[in-house]
Amino acid sequence: MKIAVLGPIAKDYIEVDDQSIVQIGGIPYYVAVALQFLEVNQITPYITYGPQDADWAKQNFFGLNIKFLPAEKTLEGHIKYSTTNPDVREHVIKSYNNTIQATPELLAELEDYDYIIFGPLFHDNIPFELFEKLQHKNLILGNFGLFTYEENGKFVRKNPQNLIKVLPFLKYLFLDKSEAEYASGQEGVEKSARYLQNQGLANMIITEGSQGSHLFIGDNYYKIPAFPPQNLADTTGAGDTYLAAFIRSLELFTDPQKQGRFAALVATASLENKGAFRGNLKDILKRLETII
Repeated sequence: MKIAVLGPIAKDYIEVDDQSIVQIGGIPYYVAVALQFLEVNQITPYITYGPQDADWAKQNFFGLNIKFLPAEKTLEGHIKYSTTNPDVREHVIKSYNNTIQATPELLAELEDYDYIIFGPLFHDNIPFELFEKLQHKNLILGNFGLFTYEENGKFVRKNPQNLIKVLPFLKYLFLDKSEAEYASGQEGVEKSARYLQNQGLANMIITEGSQGSHLFIGDNYYKIPAFPPQNLADTTGAGDTYLAAFIRSLELFTDPQKQGRFAALVATASLENKGAFRGNLKDILKRLETII
């Protein structure tokens, strides 16, 4: 299993209750590190960040062979939430030009991967051309980025058509419930998913925090429970970890129910420690046996 992960990284300033930390963030970071600890054969993060942060980026990717894609400056995020209500967050970000160019060299390199995961934070991070020219590959889109804009340091949702037009090119789309409802203009998990599938999307995964997740694999539907963490240390990146674990599960299981449960359990394990998931695949599989 060879996986490329593309998108910007960010410096996240996180405040949880009375504690403050600074850590690396961004979808490529959480996804790539989780895949590494889940024993994927080859993971290559193609990431944008400011040149001045090169050493910092390398140190945070645990020895992975990162590919630097030039950006104006590293994105900066400010995240605040309470452990009493972890599904609700305040998130402010400083945005700079982090567009990934669809160069012939990049396109040629990406041909070598089984799965290509796009993790944009903003609408212009991954241009339409990349989706279009790589549509013959297994493309995964991991979040809300295509319809997210920065206005006065805030995330603003606009132009869901940015997402709609790439749906026919995707193998899997991962959104949370509110994002899916916004993008589809529908109310409720099933109506949102089926609407997006009717626009050409193959498979839809909708996460709903502590309420679990929903898999729409072709015409089939699977409800996946959320597993309570043994302790709650950090919710940041849990959705990205779910995505990474689900893609990893495609090589481990053929049953979508087991795939979803594996992804949910890895996401739960990520909540139990700060930062990206650094667990052990063997331990996860053993823990999974007790709940399947």
